[in-house]
Amino acid sequence: MKEIKEIVEEIRDELEGAKHYAEQAAKLKDNDMSRSETYAEMAKQELSHIDKLHGMAVKKIEAHKAAGHEAPAAMQAVWDWEHDRMIKCTAKIRAMLEMARG
Repeated sequence: MKEIKEIVEEIRDELEGAKHYAEQAAKLKDNDMSRSETYAEMAKQELSHIDKLHGMAVKKIEAHKAAGHEAPAAMQAVWDWEHDRMIKCTAKIRAMLEMARG
């Protein structure tokens, strides 16, 4: 499932961008609301990309299972671990965006 690995790497890249933009939005909320709002919108766009990539990964996994294949236990464990990390990181980013809204 090389495709899943590539999608996970893309999600990580998007998470880094979203985190950066959310941090900027929170940092600037008291001094430059216009910039803060722009960064918040950019973070939301990155989160949208993450949602799309996640959907792609889920579809790939479901198609693989529907074809009668099971992921090796080690591969499933890695996906579960990565997925958990991605969800937690996304939640932190969304919390930062809430702080930026004030």
